[in-house]
Amino acid sequence: MSVGLTGPIVVGVDGSPAAATALRWAADEAALRELPLKIVYVSEDPGPRLGDGVAEAALSSAGHSVTEHAMTAVRAMRPDITLTSEVLRDDPAHGLIRESESAALVVVGSRGHGGFHDLMLGSTSLQVSMHARSAVAVVRPPAAPEQAGIGAVGRIVVGVDGSPQSGAALAFAFDEAGRRGCGITAVHAWLGPITTGAAGMPFVYDVDTLREQEESVLATAVAGWHDRYPHVELERITMESSAAAALTEQSMGAQLVVVGCRGLGGFTGLLLGSVSQALIHHAGCPVVVAHLRGEAGK
Repeated sequence: MSVGLTGPIVVGVDGSPAAATALRWAADEAALRELPLKIVYVSEDPGPRLGDGVAEAALSSAGHSVTEHAMTAVRAMRPDITLTSEVLRDDPAHGLIRESESAALVVVGSRGHGGFHDLMLGSTSLQVSMHARSAVAVVRPPAAPEQAGIGAVGRIVVGVDGSPQSGAALAFAFDEAGRRGCGITAVHAWLGPITTGAAGMPFVYDVDTLREQEESVLATAVAGWHDRYPHVELERITMESSAAAALTEQSMGAQLVVVGCRGLGGFTGLLLGSVSQALIHHAGCPVVVAHLRGEAGK
């Protein structure tokens, strides 16, 4: 069984091509981890215009059609995994967050329609990523051919800043790399101090000393995990860069990019601003947001 992962893998479906891509990824992940797969369709209440009975019937019909089609597709791909499905009448974000309470991982596509319209474009994506009790995987399409060779090709990329939240990301990344038989590229991004002080006077700092300090943060963070998974080949990269740029670049051609929900230094506000938007919209591989159990959403 997986480190820190219990319960099924939950995948949100809505009949869109992006959801179908997420479904395939989730099925492969369930097989890799020997976990059951739960297929979930969530649609908001269409309101009283049609009447409760008509609305409920419409939701049930659409939802069961989508989930049955999804189950048929998974059985053809992965006949050995245990499958269940559920149709929920709820706000999509709230529905998936509740599912995460008993899930090992929640998986969504990067685009959708119907119940998951704009899932990764607005408030729903931020709510699920920030408040889920499990890790959340956003399945993005692979990098374009002209970009696929510029990053950590075939590896798992993990953002590290020395915080407990990035520790959760490291735990997920090493466990996943051990199962996939691939290497890890651990990335620590940092930005130097402002180069001018009051009245435009130059601000002098020792670049080499600062770089050594930042490299020490990364080395300390990965040391225990590398000892626990000595068979996983580890590459450490310390970059004077924004976290968004560093992780997006390294994601090109990677198998996964894994980050914590909150962090320090270069990863502050990970799911509140530019870093989350960069990864969700521009990463060249699926994005996993790891959570510390019991601290999600705080």
